[in-house]
Amino acid sequence: MYRDDPLDDEAELRAVVGDEPVDRLLDADPGREREPIEVALDVLRVLQGWVDDEAAGRWFVATQARLERRPPVDALVDGAFEEVEDAARAWAAAQG
Repeated sequence: MYRDDPLDDEAELRAVVGDEPVDRLLDADPGREREPIEVALDVLRVLQGWVDDEAAGRWFVATQARLERRPPVDALVDGAFEEVEDAARAWAAAQG
């Protein structure tokens, strides 16, 4: 991971999103320029600027029309990083 204390970041993501989704992000096919868990943490930081952790956690696992009716976790596992980031920004802006 790229942050100062990756264990704290992972623990925070687990607390917000849950263990199973984070395990799926960690088990995703490696070898990409960015890892799904890194993108998920960046998205979490965006969402935390607009909504509480409970709402952010629900967003990660709920189907999203902007992601072809997939949950963001599934889209991240599939490597749709930019699409998830765009969907998160649009959703967060709509909450304000």
